[in-house]
Amino acid sequence: MAADLLETTVLATYPLTPSVHQLVLRADGHTFDHTPGQHVSVRYESDDGRPVYRPYSPVNGPGTDRLVLAVKRYDGGTCSVWLHERSVGDPVPLMPPSGNLHLRDSGRDVVFLATGTGLTPMLAMLGQYLTAGAGRAVLLYGERTPADLMYRSMLDRLSASHSSLSVEYVLSDASWEGRTGYVQDHLDAALDMVVDPHVYVCGVPEMVVDTQDALQTAGIPDEHIFSEGWEQGAVDE
Repeated sequence: MAADLLETTVLATYPLTPSVHQLVLRADGHTFDHTPGQHVSVRYESDDGRPVYRPYSPVNGPGTDRLVLAVKRYDGGTCSVWLHERSVGDPVPLMPPSGNLHLRDSGRDVVFLATGTGLTPMLAMLGQYLTAGAGRAVLLYGERTPADLMYRSMLDRLSASHSSLSVEYVLSDASWEGRTGYVQDHLDAALDMVVDPHVYVCGVPEMVVDTQDALQTAGIPDEHIFSEGWEQGAVDE
């Protein structure tokens, strides 16, 4: 695995929310050719010196020497804490992009459903869809409070400038005047806005599995539902 390791350097880092930092990484002399929606695996050393890899999905598309990552810090985490402590100029080694999450048909209506930093691959795919897509797109994005919403200004601008895009926020904050509760509980409203869509799902495994079940109940064929593919195993463990 180490033979494929790519060295990048932190070009910029700043907070997006109280718990999420955006990092801009640059790989000199390298052009990233990932498919929007895929992830890279960041390498760091654990306390006992062993190399550990953690996946993060770039927000930006391919074609440059830069990757933009949004990383949520978990107090009990290791890689997320390490990345939050990186400064401009620090090295961040990573594996090349891979993964199963990517647009299958840009000519079809789409629903993107995400919670937390599961939004990151959706942003990359949404950018691709708004450029090349020919249908209608709906993004359902779930978080806890308004302060936790990443890239809200950008999403609001995209929604205002693209009549084919609807962005719906779902918060667990009871004081929120918009949609509240679990994001998957609002699937029916999203499906009413589209025709025969492909649905892309990313977030905590329990949400992904619940959403897949709800979509099947709503009559969406399995072959029209896309996720990373490992979530059911994580829930069953």
